[in-house]
Amino acid sequence: MKTVHRHSLVVAALAVVVSAGNALAQESASALLNNLELRELVTRAAPADHARLGVHFAALAEQYAAEAMRHMSMSQSFAGNPSRNLGIGMSAHCKRLAELNTESATTVRELAAFHEKLSNGMPASLPRHAEKFLGGAGARKPTQKDLTALAAKASTPADHRALAEYFETLARRYELEAREHAAFAAAIRGLRIEQAATLHSHLATLARTAAKEASEAAEMHKQFATVGR
Repeated sequence: MKTVHRHSLVVAALAVVVSAGNALAQESASALLNNLELRELVTRAAPADHARLGVHFAALAEQYAAEAMRHMSMSQSFAGNPSRNLGIGMSAHCKRLAELNTESATTVRELAAFHEKLSNGMPASLPRHAEKFLGGAGARKPTQKDLTALAAKASTPADHRALAEYFETLARRYELEAREHAAFAAAIRGLRIEQAATLHSHLATLARTAAKEASEAAEMHKQFATVGR
């Protein structure tokens, strides 16, 4: 009975730890900006924007630190894998990933401190290697909800620049899809699956048309960004 009771306590304790870990991860994720919001705040750069950027980069640093711990743990586990060739190679890869994650966490923490100083009107120097994170590395991709909200309120140059970037990225994706479908259609013609080739050709046409629409939408937002309407 005592053994069962002790086991129940251990299970309950583990459940609390896991639950706390999940809650922390969710809290960290909720603090992250999406890449459109990030660009908008970086461009606008008001004190409140710097404060929000500080929160974003602090949360991102936590994520990189967690990834470093995970990859170091995996490195140690792979080292004990029965397959020596797999174990040595994967252990080295995971260790290197952990080192890179740690370096990213350090840079992003410095960025958080940089924006916190700016939010309080203090002088600050941009950390080395910060450009990629200011450009959106690590930020969330905008969700449908994010994009819908931005479309409804878009009025400032920063809003329009953010939407222009979204549509430009979308256009590039559609252009790539068009090339892939066209190449696939060309490759399978003559293989007695002409219908499939025709469908891929049609998909290529649709993707090219979608790319054109997205490019025109991006251009419209660029024009609005110059007048701030």
